[in-house]
Amino acid sequence: MASAGTEDKRPRLLVVAVGGRAAFHWTIATALADLSSAHDEPAPGRQLVTDCPFPPSGEPGTPAYHHAVARSRRFLDRALPDAELRLVTAASFAAAAGALRRLTGGEHRDGDDVLALVLIDAASVGVTAPPDDGGVLATGLDTLRAALGPHVRQEFTPYTVFVYDEAPLGPALLAHPFTHRHLPDRAWVLAGDVVCGFTDFVQLGYHGAALRSPAPGTATLLGDALARFLDARAGDRWGLHYYTGSVVAGLIGDLEDHAARRGNPVLRGPSEHSLACGALARWQLDEAPFLIVVTSGMVDEFRGTLANLRDARAQGFILCADSADGTWFPFQGTVHGAEDSREVLRAKGVVFFHLDDPARLPEDLSRAFEAYEAALGPVVLLATPEILRTLTAPPARTPAGARPAHFAVVPARGAGRHTAPRPRLTVREDTMGPVMDLVNNGPDRILWQCGSLGTEERGLVHDIAARAGIALADSLTRPGTVARYRDGHLVPEYLGTLGMYGYSDRVHDFLHRAGRLRPREEQCLFFLKSRITQAATPFSPRALARSLNIVQISREAQHLAPFADHRLCCDALEFLREVHRRLDVKQPLLARRRQALAQSADSVSDVVHTLPLTPMSPTYFYHRLGAVLDELVTTHGYTYTGIFDVGRGGLSAVRNLPRTGPGFSGWYGRALMGDALQAVPAVALTRDDNVLAFVGDGAAALVPDILPTLVQEVTVNGHRIPGNLSVFRLIDGGHSVIRTYREGRQATGASRQTQVLHLLDAEWERSYGELTVSHRHLLDVDTGDLVNRLRRPSTVDLYSVPMAHNNEGDGLSLLTSLGWQRDRLPELTFDMAGRPVAPARTRTAR
Repeated sequence: MASAGTEDKRPRLLVVAVGGRAAFHWTIATALADLSSAHDEPAPGRQLVTDCPFPPSGEPGTPAYHHAVARSRRFLDRALPDAELRLVTAASFAAAAGALRRLTGGEHRDGDDVLALVLIDAASVGVTAPPDDGGVLATGLDTLRAALGPHVRQEFTPYTVFVYDEAPLGPALLAHPFTHRHLPDRAWVLAGDVVCGFTDFVQLGYHGAALRSPAPGTATLLGDALARFLDARAGDRWGLHYYTGSVVAGLIGDLEDHAARRGNPVLRGPSEHSLACGALARWQLDEAPFLIVVTSGMVDEFRGTLANLRDARAQGFILCADSADGTWFPFQGTVHGAEDSREVLRAKGVVFFHLDDPARLPEDLSRAFEAYEAALGPVVLLATPEILRTLTAPPARTPAGARPAHFAVVPARGAGRHTAPRPRLTVREDTMGPVMDLVNNGPDRILWQCGSLGTEERGLVHDIAARAGIALADSLTRPGTVARYRDGHLVPEYLGTLGMYGYSDRVHDFLHRAGRLRPREEQCLFFLKSRITQAATPFSPRALARSLNIVQISREAQHLAPFADHRLCCDALEFLREVHRRLDVKQPLLARRRQALAQSADSVSDVVHTLPLTPMSPTYFYHRLGAVLDELVTTHGYTYTGIFDVGRGGLSAVRNLPRTGPGFSGWYGRALMGDALQAVPAVALTRDDNVLAFVGDGAAALVPDILPTLVQEVTVNGHRIPGNLSVFRLIDGGHSVIRTYREGRQATGASRQTQVLHLLDAEWERSYGELTVSHRHLLDVDTGDLVNRLRRPSTVDLYSVPMAHNNEGDGLSLLTSLGWQRDRLPELTFDMAGRPVAPARTRTAR
């Protein structure tokens, strides 16, 4: 570990530490030194260069810290085997800029110079907690940016800038474009955070740059055309109203840039409905046109205000994303085989256009503009993802025949009251025979994802799974149909959750080998009482059709998926009874299946769950809370009903927390944020056991406060809450899932469209008759305290849980299974980086 510069051509990663305290710099230097050497042996070609002294003893040294270093080095030894880590330390931004200018300003190297991290001791350099910073941080970072030489690759993002302060929680919590932490009072925690931050950057910001699309330089055709049309008619008066979503995030970003250049107002609101209300008010007061943008499935969220806009003949566009044509029961789609939102718009007398063909987009927009000029009310545009991505119009094509029709609309079941029982649908032998062959003689790996189960169905599922060695999974939309605990005992066959988001590591490990799906002949998936909607699996349409052997059981013929290999149209109970009657799995196969279950180890499979940082990471919080629930279930006979809202907090809770039975998920159907929170009173007032609800700040901001309703029902209307109701509000100041989506593609920070300001209420406890209600800030998980509080009967406990945003694990995308922190590090991790790497040495976890 030299202290002088080198003149070689190796890549050089710069780490800048700004602060006035020596201990801060020493800890950072120690962490980087540990990534450059192990047991006093230099890593192959990776060297730390710094003038900062640091303790030579290898401190700090806890098992958690050494575990983080080991996993980091396992990845870095292949991904970054030959590099110089240059640490620049300074007491101020100006001094750091001077050092950087001397280091990089005049150099012309053939090597790859990259700014990796900027680490700031906030209090010692005059940076205060936002939003009271007064621009000190922004000015300081501008100073560093100007000092870096033109050949240095640099991005100031949450991956690269970490601000450590000592300020207590303020009255307002908001996501910011850089990572803010409370300065740890234990050196090993800070060192562990540096290790994780540096390694995250190497995978996501350095090597992983090949996985992301470049920042868009050209606006989409749709957004540009709408903005220019409104510019010509209303100048800077028309307003941009939006509520963010992954599929519209890029378009919104383009339109925000346009509005900033032209001076148009950007007018957000706490819900989609509020956007329509604001547009109606501005039209009536100022005749200001509008462009409202919302994500998939939200066309119904404008409520009666859509008709009010029509009656007012308000001029503007409402752009609603929708699913691609042909998608099988799409996630948040409204134009597909089960429903057609265009019929609702037609019934309301609202003009609409379904934009689904890029070649026809100029023609469709021309018609939409004519409709705007007719001044009959808002013009609704339902746009597919392909349209939202179109940058320029492709040449028009003449169709060979008639335009393909969309899926036929299937009438909704239950439109009228059923006066007769539904007929039993029994199992046909021609379909049952091949399925029983799979169960009794088939592959070593069979996984059943279970929909809603009745009492007898649940008993049969568990008995069959135990006798046949079948793995069980629930889903993001119906959590707890099968669960980790049944009657207080662990279920060995239960692996976790399978879904578009939030899928468990055990489920992924069971179905994949070396990061790729196992061969089709080695495994089989059963979907019991399921339409196999897009939300039910993380698999692409191609994988569902070609790479997986699928059995589907549904009593609705129109729900049988075209990609299923074995489709059984029958009652689930009849199917389960027949499987139970014919079950005959020989011992050798049963032993292999149980071995396959055991090989999918129950592991947290990351590093960050061991780091007690403030704010807590989602991984740390749910790991600690999961341990509390394990203790409650196994020691106190605790049961609970889980309520999980839409967002990172809810899906992380589904993925990570042990369940004792079925819960309610807002991810069901359209995945409407706030629905789960609004369901809390009805659930809490009608259950005999405890209720735990997990709600993000984005979802909570969408809907009314439930507390007055709860108090009224108990104190005035005679209801009671028998168990404990605990509502965990998870606050990271933003829309985390959308932010992860954007960061994974462009490494952008917390832009305005993903920010949610939360006004933090003080702690309190109040009594309303026999009902006790409390509000607490949960900055860490005190196991003993929570074990006691979660068992308090007839009590409502509201917890505000400040959270750090991260993109680590939790099944946010299939790419998270390739992160450097995972138990297993498949070759695909390095293949996807798009860069040559050193030959493998060892990739086992330490």
